[in-house]
Amino acid sequence: MRILALINKGAGAAARSGDIEKLVRDGFAKRGIEADVKLVAGRQIGEIARGFVADNSKSAHRSVLVVGGGDGTLGTAASALAGTNLVLGVLPLGTLNHFAKDLGLPIELDAAIDAIAASNPMAVDVAEVNGRVFLNNSSIGVYPFFVAKRSAEQRRHGLGKLAAIGPALTRTLRFASWQAVHIAAQGDRKRLRTPCVFVGNNFYDIADLGRRKGLSSQELCVYVVKRKSWFGLALLPFKIALGLIDSTRDLEMYRTKTLQITSHRTTMLVSLDGEAVSMDMPLDYRIRPAALQVLSPAKMDSI
Repeated sequence: MRILALINKGAGAAARSGDIEKLVRDGFAKRGIEADVKLVAGRQIGEIARGFVADNSKSAHRSVLVVGGGDGTLGTAASALAGTNLVLGVLPLGTLNHFAKDLGLPIELDAAIDAIAASNPMAVDVAEVNGRVFLNNSSIGVYPFFVAKRSAEQRRHGLGKLAAIGPALTRTLRFASWQAVHIAAQGDRKRLRTPCVFVGNNFYDIADLGRRKGLSSQELCVYVVKRKSWFGLALLPFKIALGLIDSTRDLEMYRTKTLQITSHRTTMLVSLDGEAVSMDMPLDYRIRPAALQVLSPAKMDSI
C-alpha cells in the first residue's frame, strides 16, 4: 500500500496525544508500512485530498488516504475520494467519532492502525446535499443553530466541544425559530412547520441512540420532528436516550433515495456531520450507493 496520512492538528484526541505525528508514523512502521504522515490544519484537508486523488487515480498500486480527526474532517476527505477507486483509512481522533463507531472500527489509536494495516476495503454509501458529501447526517432547524452556537462558545471562551454544549443549548432554546418548509420525498410533497429535519446516510434507529447497523442500504433516513412546545422539544433528546420516543406522535419518518427541502428563504443554515454551513435553497439530497471505499475491520450487513 501507498499511504498518505493526514492528521488534523485541531482534533481533540490529536491535541492530547503528544507527538501524534510520530506515534502514527511509528505505528505504521512497526507493521512494515511506510507512511507519509503530515500534521495539518483542518481547512487544508480538502485541498490535499483533492491533490491526492489527482496524483493517484490512475496508479496501479493501492493508494490509501488515511485521515485522523473527527467526523467533519473525515467528511471533507470523503468528498474528494467518493466515486474514485482510492481508499479511505480512518484514525478516530475526534470527540464523538460516529462514523468510525458505525463502521465497527476500534477507537484506540494502535488498534485503528491495525485495522488499516489489515487492508480490508469495503464500499459504503455516502449522502450529499447540493453536491456536498456527508458521511453521517445533515439537518436543518434547531440542530445546526445549536452547532453554530456551540462553535461560537468554543471560540469565545476556549472551551472543548463537550463543555460548550450547556451554554449553546441554552441559547438555542431561547433564540432558535421554527422552520416552514416543503418536503418532497417518495413522490409525496408536504408543507410542514417543524423545529428540525434530520437526514441520515442510511438508516438511523431512533430507539438505539441514533446508531446505524449498516452503511450500504442505499437510502436516506429522514426524520421530521413534529411541531411541539419548546419544553417538549427540550425533552426530546432525553426521551430518545431513555427509549421513550413515540415515532408516531413525535416524528414523521421517510426512507428514500432523494429528498428536496424548499422554503421561502433563499439560504438556510445546514449541519453536515456536526458542522454548520449556510447553503442556498432548495436543498437537494441524494444517496450515492457504494461510492466510497473505506478500510474496515469487519463486513457490515445492510438494513
